[in-house]
Amino acid sequence: MRYPIIGIGLQGKSSNVSAQRRMNLYMDIQAQEDKTMISLHERVGLALFANFGDTPIRGMLVAGGLLYVVHRGTLWSVTGAGVKTSRGTLSTTTGRVDMAHNQSAIGGVGGQLHLTDGTAGYTYTIASTTLAAITDAQYYDAAEFTVYHDGFFIVPRPGTGQFYLSATDDGTDWDALDFATAEKTPDDLLRILDNSTEILLAGSSSIEMWNNTGAAFPYERVSGGVIELGLEAPWSAARFGESSTVMLAINPQQGQVKVIRIDGFQYATISNPELETLLNGYTTNNATAYSYVHDGHPFYQLNFPTDGKTWLYDGVTNLWSELSSGTLGARHRGEIGVAFNGSVYVSDFEDGRLYVHDKSTHTDAGFPFAVEFQGRHIFDEKPIQISRLWVDMETGVGNEAGLDPQLSLFISKDGGHSWGNEKTTSIGKIGEYAKRAIYRRLGRGFDLVFRLRCTDAVKRVFVGAWINPL
Repeated sequence: MRYPIIGIGLQGKSSNVSAQRRMNLYMDIQAQEDKTMISLHERVGLALFANFGDTPIRGMLVAGGLLYVVHRGTLWSVTGAGVKTSRGTLSTTTGRVDMAHNQSAIGGVGGQLHLTDGTAGYTYTIASTTLAAITDAQYYDAAEFTVYHDGFFIVPRPGTGQFYLSATDDGTDWDALDFATAEKTPDDLLRILDNSTEILLAGSSSIEMWNNTGAAFPYERVSGGVIELGLEAPWSAARFGESSTVMLAINPQQGQVKVIRIDGFQYATISNPELETLLNGYTTNNATAYSYVHDGHPFYQLNFPTDGKTWLYDGVTNLWSELSSGTLGARHRGEIGVAFNGSVYVSDFEDGRLYVHDKSTHTDAGFPFAVEFQGRHIFDEKPIQISRLWVDMETGVGNEAGLDPQLSLFISKDGGHSWGNEKTTSIGKIGEYAKRAIYRRLGRGFDLVFRLRCTDAVKRVFVGAWINPL
C-alpha cells in the first residue's frame, strides 16, 4: 500500500488542518489520468533583457510593435532586439506612471499614448515621435490613471467620484463639462478599467459598470451593474484572460480583503478562506499585480511590497501558490508585466532591470530560486512506520557536465509545526533518466508531513510522491 502526499490544499488558519504549501510551483491536472492525475511544475524563469539603471521602471505599455518604458523622467521606446531610444522627458522622476494607447490615426498613423503620473498628463504622438505635456487648462493634472475605451481617453478626478473624457481620439483636448459621477455609493473613484464592452468604475467601497450608449455624454451606468465591494489597491487590478478583470477587493462593511474576478456583469471570489487568512495579515493597500499566460495557464501575480510576499493564481486549476526569488523566500522580482514580441516582459521591483520570461532558464537572471512543496498529512491513531518515500520526478536533468542536482527532504512529526534534519538524494546527472529519488529509514510518527525542496537551477517537475508504510 502507498499513500500519495501531493494535494491541492493550502495552509492558512492551522497547520494541523492543512500544512500544504507550494512555492514556485504550479499544478497541472490531466483531463484523463495517465501516470498521475496531478503534477507540479516549476514557474517560469527570468532572463535579463535590458537594464535602465538603479531605480525601478515606472510604467510600461506595448504599442505599434514597440515597448514603451518610463524610467526616471524619460520615456523610452524599446525594440524586440533591445534597442532603446529616448522619446522625451516627464517632469517627475519617481512614482508609478499609467499609460493608454488609442491606436487611431488621429495625429498620425499609430495614434497617441496618454501618460499620467499624478502631477501632469502627457501625450506621445507615435508618427512624429513627440512627447508633450497636456496644456489644456481643463485637464486634471492630478489624474493618476488612464484608460482608453470606445474612442476616449478616460481619467478619474482624484478625491471625487467623477471621471472625465477626452475629445474623440485626442488626448490633448479636454472639456471640463465632459464628466459624470459614479454615485451609487458616495465614495472616491480610484481607477477606471477596460472590461471589454464596459468600463469598470472602481471606487473605495463600490464598483460600477458603465457602457457607451452613444448619447450626448456617451457613458451610462448599466442597470444592476454594481458590486458592493471596493478596490483595495489600485495597482492590483489587471486584465485577465480574454475579457476578465482581477483585483484585490475589500468588503467596506466588514473590512476584509479578498481577490475577485469580474466577467461581464458578474463577479466571483477566487481567493479561498485559507489564503484570505494570510492576506488579511498583510499590508494590502499598496499591493501590485500583473497577469500573463504561460504554457496554456493564465496567471495573475499579486505582490505585497511591505510584507515581501508574492502569490500566483492559476486560472486553469483555480489554485494559488507562493512565488519567491532566490533561496530564502524573498518576494518575486516581477513588478510590471506586459506581453511583447511573443513573450512576457517584466520589470524588477527594486531597480531598472527588465526581464523576459524564459522557460529554458531555471534562474532569475542567473540567480537560482528554490522550489518547494509540503504535502498532505499522513496520520493514524497508531504510529506509522515509514518504509520509504518515493518521489517521481523528471530526472536526469543536470544541465551541465558533472552537475548532480539534489532534492532535500524534511519531515515534521508534529503536524507541520517543527521539522527534522535535512536528508538529500540525487535527481540525476545529465541523461540519467531512470534515476529514482527514494528515501529510506525515515522513522515513524502519528501525524507526518513531508517537505521536498530543490535549489539547483535545473528543470523541476514532480510527477508524484508517495510513502510506503511497513
